[in-house]
Amino acid sequence: MQAVKRFIKKNFGQWVYSRQCNPIQKNNIESWVEQLQQKPIENLSDASFDVFTYHGEDGILFYLANKLPNVSPTFIDIGAGDCIKSNCANLAVHHGWQGVFIDKSSEQLAVGKSFFKHQINKGADIRFIQTEVTRENVNRLMTGNLINNKVGILSIDIDGNDFWIWKAIEQVQPEIVVIEAKVEFGLKSIAVPYGNHNHHSVDSKYNGASVEALRQLGLTKGYKLVGANKQGYNLFFVKQNSPLPEVATASVLDNEETSSSFYSEIFFASHKFEIV
Repeated sequence: MQAVKRFIKKNFGQWVYSRQCNPIQKNNIESWVEQLQQKPIENLSDASFDVFTYHGEDGILFYLANKLPNVSPTFIDIGAGDCIKSNCANLAVHHGWQGVFIDKSSEQLAVGKSFFKHQINKGADIRFIQTEVTRENVNRLMTGNLINNKVGILSIDIDGNDFWIWKAIEQVQPEIVVIEAKVEFGLKSIAVPYGNHNHHSVDSKYNGASVEALRQLGLTKGYKLVGANKQGYNLFFVKQNSPLPEVATASVLDNEETSSSFYSEIFFASHKFEIV
């Protein structure tokens, strides 16, 4: 079934996503963010708006990119999947952003290459890299594939070593970082140890890092946590000198559905974690 879906998206992507690709979506999200700029929002998730994303990331990222000064319209998306249901697709399709999609699946990237061929044919610098990102190769990938030597947004979503990949990055300082957390780890400051093959194992619950662990990591790298999507699993960081207010881990997880997903103490006692 997945192969059939990929075939359809690869060959008929512009038709499948015709609503999302309609230029009216550009006007819709721009109008939405313009309204938000008129008055302070209580939570970053209030900026949620979906064009290609599932849980408001398009609106949040576009809001941040317009709220912060001098954000380069460039991105690096690690764990891009098919590059369509991506944190960066809306920016590339509707707002002229350029950047790099990275994923270990050649089949997934083939879908993205087909989908973005119209932008590329018009001169957009959109690149695709098929590789598994590791602590050892991530800096080479970053520095070898920068657009205009800048990164406006770095997105990391690989369902595993996300914490360790961000920690390893030394060569670039994106203006905005969006990274996936394991909200099921609750308020603990823990990360699953780095593992080969992205630490995927027979235990699908055992991967990733908690919100607090990522918040602490952000601080060491000069970033502050400014919010998350409503479910709390996609975290948004900006540089410490940004005028946006920092938020606490507890506020990110202050959602009944999210808190009900926390793992029991039995789970934590039976697995090894790095304390951050």
